[in-house]
Amino acid sequence: MGVLYRMVFPFTLEKRSGVPEDQVQGWLAVLLAVYGLGFSLGSPAFGWLADHYRNRWYPLMAGLVLLLAGTMMLWFGTMVQFLCLARFIQGLATACIWSVGLALVIDTVGSSNAGESLGLLAASMSVGFVGAPSLSGFIYDRFGYDAVFLSMVVMVVFDIVLRILIIEKKDAVKWILQETDPNDPTRPLLPPNPADGPNFDIQIHSHPLITLMSSPRLVTAVFISFVEAIIMTSFETVLPLHTKETFGYTSTLAGLCFALVVFGDFFSTYAGRLSDRIGARPCVVTGLIASGTVVFLCGFATGPSIASQAMLWVLLLGVGLAHCLVFVPTYTEMSLVVEQIEREKPGVFGPYGAFAQSYGLGNFAYAAGTTVGPLWSGFMRHQVGWGPMMFALGVFSILSVVPSYMFLGEPKAKEQGDEEGQSTSRI
Repeated sequence: MGVLYRMVFPFTLEKRSGVPEDQVQGWLAVLLAVYGLGFSLGSPAFGWLADHYRNRWYPLMAGLVLLLAGTMMLWFGTMVQFLCLARFIQGLATACIWSVGLALVIDTVGSSNAGESLGLLAASMSVGFVGAPSLSGFIYDRFGYDAVFLSMVVMVVFDIVLRILIIEKKDAVKWILQETDPNDPTRPLLPPNPADGPNFDIQIHSHPLITLMSSPRLVTAVFISFVEAIIMTSFETVLPLHTKETFGYTSTLAGLCFALVVFGDFFSTYAGRLSDRIGARPCVVTGLIASGTVVFLCGFATGPSIASQAMLWVLLLGVGLAHCLVFVPTYTEMSLVVEQIEREKPGVFGPYGAFAQSYGLGNFAYAAGTTVGPLWSGFMRHQVGWGPMMFALGVFSILSVVPSYMFLGEPKAKEQGDEEGQSTSRI
């Protein structure tokens, strides 16, 4: 939803808030960075809360109410300091919605289908990401600033109504048991108890976050989340102004350019299926190499010619496809790591697991990237220009291949065990 107004900020900061034209880039970076700060601070906290509070519905609703409040503040605020506060609140809200929402998805479908399910989620989000930039530019050009924010408020309210109708899997199971014929021999005698499960011979760790962060596999996934956030928010920060100054694009055309970046998310379901089948390591390594290559080449799109514009459009599409191949497998890893640790140390995370905290760490890293990315890219573009900034970003992506290849994926012993099991089953 935030993409709706990101594309109009370069035009409204100067007109509504009185920001001098030469300071617009700096304030754009600050607004994105403040949002990332709220996102990063809120993600671990809301992840911990979701894993320690049996009903995920309440924290999810709290996040949506926060989002509505931040959006209203952003709508009616004019001082840039007040806009920064609104963006911080929106960052907190996003942290809550993402951490709790992703855990709710895994609760429902299980980790065995995590890749495909998260891919479907990313593909659904891409509809908004692709449509929002051009839609917001069109609404702003035709109907003005208020119409953009009115459309956002309507969407948040509609989202709240949908969340009221949510039925969590644990509640649905109770209803199914009640409706089952009591004489059915397959019907359990007692409803499922969250405390039931493995005999907790191992002492439950008082700090699940420390347990999670002791896994190199999870740390690598968290780091890759940070890398992807820097790449994507760097484009969000500098692409509108670069296309405006270099090609003379309007807000609508700038939005269409960014739509090319997120178009790759339409293929996230396929990336998720591929990750479920062959593992995260080959997907992420390939995606990072491809991402670094196309981002590096974007640095050559510096002239106003048609050829330069066409080259940038194709490369932006490549950036999105590479991001799709990295993002979904990385977040799938975060749930698989929790299951791996649970297999090795049954009961270490308690009766409710640590999915939300694992995703909270991933969201924290992504949010940190959304803080660093805008500040770094805004500074680099101002100091050295578009080309060198893209070159540095491409090299950063390719260097991230090293830890991805070393640590992502199932441990070697587990993979060999699976292969031996498959061979035995054939015999």
